[in-house]
Amino acid sequence: MNDKNEKNSWEEIARLCAPFLEKGFTFEYFHQKGGDSSCVYIYRFKKGKNFFDWRETSGKYEIHLVVSINGEYRFPNLEKRYPKQTRKWKWKHLFKAPTIEEKRNFFAKLLEKELNANPTDFFGIQL
Repeated sequence: MNDKNEKNSWEEIARLCAPFLEKGFTFEYFHQKGGDSSCVYIYRFKKGKNFFDWRETSGKYEIHLVVSINGEYRFPNLEKRYPKQTRKWKWKHLFKAPTIEEKRNFFAKLLEKELNANPTDFFGIQL
């Protein structure tokens, strides 16, 4: 990604995750380069010493969730937690691959659904 696309990406992620910012999370953006010329873009939402990362890989634009509670990493699978919504979304994109914007919107909806499912914590991060 070039600098303009990176700026647009983190602004879009911050906009999509506005409910987390309203709950007191702070937002950070950075990236890590791999040895095979790949890159992982990390959008971090912190609350105290705990945080969750929205991670996107370059190229395929895979999106993953990583949660850190007291230094212990967890890798929750939102697709398994919300199979009905995931199945519907995958059927919609069966013959046409989703754009990165569509992937981000879907992932953000699942995150918000999880946020609203439990008003006291988000995968162990106290709200």
